Amino acid sequence: MKFQHFSHHHKLIFREAYEEEYECAGCLDVINGPAYICEDEGFAMHKVCAAMPPQIQKDAFHPHPLKFKLVDIIVCDACRRFSANYIIYKCIYCEFNLDFKCAVAIINDENEIAKRDDEDLRRTTTPHFSHPHQLTRCKVSPMSELGENIFKTFWQSSKLKCVACKLEVQGTLSFICLPCKFLIHESCMNDMPMQVLSSPFHPHHILHPRPFFNAREQVRCYACRKKVNGFSFYCNTCDADFHVSCAKYRTRATKHSCHPHNLLQLGKSIIKGISCHACGRKTCNDSIFSCRKCDFNVHPKCIPLPSSFEHKRHLHPLTLTSPFAEDDSRDYYCDMCETERNPEIHVYYCAECNYIAHIDCVLSEVRQL
Repeated sequence: MKFQHFSHHHKLIFREAYEEEYECAGCLDVINGPAYICEDEGFAMHKVCAAMPPQIQKDAFHPHPLKFKLVDIIVCDACRRFSANYIIYKCIYCEFNLDFKCAVAIINDENEIAKRDDEDLRRTTTPHFSHPHQLTRCKVSPMSELGENIFKTFWQSSKLKCVACKLEVQGTLSFICLPCKFLIHESCMNDMPMQVLSSPFHPHHILHPRPFFNAREQVRCYACRKKVNGFSFYCNTCDADFHVSCAKYRTRATKHSCHPHNLLQLGKSIIKGISCHACGRKTCNDSIFSCRKCDFNVHPKCIPLPSSFEHKRHLHPLTLTSPFAEDDSRDYYCDMCETERNPEIHVYYCAECNYIAHIDCVLSEVRQL
């Protein structure tokens, strides 16, 4: 049985999917069982999805007709999910959008909308100093293979990252400005300071928020040297931009004879692609000591640091240890100075007592074994 669907130019054959793995062009779920399939291009749809009309209207849900549109990225006005879709339904008179699953639910069973909805996803738009436009609250849906390809078309990347922490946003509550491709975790937005009084990368001047979009020139972070998208903390005196996560990065300045300036110890979230001046390696997941002013970088194990030492404040020898987190609490402290420490950087450690100390806390008082 052949079938012509409004979203595809070839006729579709209804058959079992067999061992091939097809994603439905409608709901984007993997197909198990019989489906309408295009043999030439690998296009496939569930029978129930293929039965959806090109235009729908249900006055109790929305007063205007909703017409299909192919290949788009939307925040669905029913379930508040941000997703890439091969087929969406868009109001012909206003800005109302439905993703395909919610459109199917409205036609077949409106209770399914309630099942997809989430009490944390009430329609919310809000201003924020990180962006000049209103931001819309949403949940970023996990992506299928087809969804990833659609995102690559619109965003030039399938990895959607928060402008503040630079981590992926899939499966999280976030705020978005869709026209500007601006995405930020809700938690990052709520925790963002109005200014950074003393960044370890720029301790002498206060950093102020600077939103920007459609920048003609590429903006680079002074700390990690990577591209800054959409928002930065900025020093007007020095004309220096910083990622939010870099401006607030937790590290400490250490003095060492290998370099005339103080060195900052940086971890894996900031050192990708940075070469060690001693061994030349770039592919290192450990921390480095870095002078950003001179672009001097060196691994802790590539400079003269005692691998083990005794300290007057502890009974047992302390050993230089690669970055680690002793638990999943996200609250990590130096037992010597009793201040917060960054689990991305090297420490001195006593495994017998689970005693952890910053390198700079002990460097001036070590006695080589």
